[in-house]
Amino acid sequence: EPEVKLWDLAPLDILVREAGGRFTDLHAGLGPHGGSAVATNGLLHDAVLAAFAD
Repeated sequence: EPEVKLWDLAPLDILVREAGGRFTDLHAGLGPHGGSAVATNGLLHDAVLAAFAD
């Protein structure tokens, strides 16, 4: 969504991590601070980031 602000995504960071997942930007930086966001169950996170890198 082009109009997403940091405060829209910030709550997802703790929710996803507390549920056992991972929430980073597209460069594996913690949280949505890089202007992008990827949330996964944690097990697939590296594979998802690699897919976006291609």
